Amino acid sequence: MLTYFCDDWWESAIRFFIGYISAEVFDGFMEKLFDSNLSEDLTQQKQFFLQSIIEEAPEKSVDALCLKLLYRETTASKQKVILDCLKVIGNPAVHDKLRLFMTGGFAQDEKIADRAEDLFFALGGQQSGDLPEQSRQSTSVSFRNPQEQNAKYILIPGGCYIYSATQKKETVKDLFVAKYPVTNKLYRSFIYSLQANDSHKLVSTFSMRLDLIAKNNCWGVGFRDYLKKSNNDLATLLRSKYDDELKFRGDYQPVVGVTWYAAQAYCLWLSILEGGVARYRLPNEVEWEWAAGGKQGTTGQEVRLFPWPRTNVPTPEDANFGRNIDTTRVVGSYPDGVTPETILYDMAGNVWEWSNDLYDNDNRALRGGSWYYCANDQRCISRGSYPPDSGNDDVGFRVTCSNNPLS
Repeated sequence: MLTYFCDDWWESAIRFFIGYISAEVFDGFMEKLFDSNLSEDLTQQKQFFLQSIIEEAPEKSVDALCLKLLYRETTASKQKVILDCLKVIGNPAVHDKLRLFMTGGFAQDEKIADRAEDLFFALGGQQSGDLPEQSRQSTSVSFRNPQEQNAKYILIPGGCYIYSATQKKETVKDLFVAKYPVTNKLYRSFIYSLQANDSHKLVSTFSMRLDLIAKNNCWGVGFRDYLKKSNNDLATLLRSKYDDELKFRGDYQPVVGVTWYAAQAYCLWLSILEGGVARYRLPNEVEWEWAAGGKQGTTGQEVRLFPWPRTNVPTPEDANFGRNIDTTRVVGSYPDGVTPETILYDMAGNVWEWSNDLYDNDNRALRGGSWYYCANDQRCISRGSYPPDSGNDDVGFRVTCSNNPLS
């Protein structure tokens, strides 16, 4: 079976096989896969296939994956795939192995070390003295938000550039930007909090703030009618409409099917958790373009064509676009497509991201392209739009933090 893993004709047979195996057989399959050369150069499509069959497996074990991760001879490309497999399995039991991996110098490069750190925190790990305070991949200043399952925010230093939409010079202030788009796991935590009895006081404050925002038209005149649909059930109103759909519901896939209003509400909730200061919000378009493209060219006035330094048309190794996967991918699946200065993932492809700006009188602006749209829409300057009360399967969002939490 392993011999035909990279043969597209055998995908159905492999799915059938994985769907009926025990944890012991699953462990043996993973051991043989990562002992072989097949796992050395898996394409993005084959990595996606591997993740999907792991999700479908009725019983899973992490033993072989952890053993291979802590083998000194495992290459960086295999380490990346192993970490992604562990992320899909989502078993917190790997915390000790990840801690050893990070502190024992097993990572073959800084990108792998950074990836392991992100997985450690995503699975519920907590900061301790023997873990790095920030990513070893770059010298960028960053922080992790304890109110958001230690999601990482990276400082984007301010500057000036010629904004593509107006061809006017814009000044951007220092801004912390989330390393990844908001995932289903993070967004569900928000929804569950709105339902929890122990969050009653917070929910009451949240509800009153939303009422005040609607009364003052802070989020536009349409928000008042949108809020009335809640019938005092904010969790149902704000929930992703694709939360139960198989192809979009993975914990570490970006949340989709959330309206612009719901994305704003998530940011408001984060701010309330930190005492009510309006710290978290959606980026405006000038900020988003600056974070994605940086200042480039001989005059230092324009942004890059794509988030990565290369000017060529994106490939399936750079980003998730043009229905080459036909769904969203786990965030961070495309290390070839990161921004070089600050290592932001998925700024091109996967999902369009809501911005804080109007596109026109009726629509809110989107940035970044998506899994559905073509290569041209993955450019740093590309814009899209949807009505603020729409929740589409290719639209998510990324959070920014305006006030420096490290000061």
